Amino acid sequence: MKRLIAFIIAATLGSAASAQDTYLGVGVEYHYPHAGDGQSVASGIAGIGFDTGLFGVGAEAEYGFRVMGGNDYDTARVRGWASYDWAEYSFRLSGGVTEYYFDDDTAGGFNFGIGADRDVSENLTLRGEFIRDIMDNTFTDAVTTTRIAMLYKF
Repeated sequence: MKRLIAFIIAATLGSAASAQDTYLGVGVEYHYPHAGDGQSVASGIAGIGFDTGLFGVGAEAEYGFRVMGGNDYDTARVRGWASYDWAEYSFRLSGGVTEYYFDDDTAGGFNFGIGADRDVSENLTLRGEFIRDIMDNTFTDAVTTTRIAMLYKF
């Protein structure tokens, strides 16, 4: 799974030259596992998007570092997304693969999410979203993540 995530990240970021929107950002998250303790995470996010009017599609990669909480793992996600623009908001659905990196183990699975973006300025976007990780061989079967992120579009 580690090789798959590395390959998808390289393919996603390598395609940025032809994208309409390329963005980098940071997010703060709270991971709430359905069994065990939660933790707070700071994430770096990179992505590309293609806008087709009311609809958009794209892909993004992210890596989250534990800030505090009862668990001790980092998170990597690669996701594809589709969005719909309505008024000043862009609503998005996403899905992809997830890996959790513990000190002595790695757990993999998939994710899906729902969220909304709102442009703050021409280059800054504020995002709020919920992400659900469905995991195998880890301390819990599912983790729900709540995220607030600020993205800079190039």
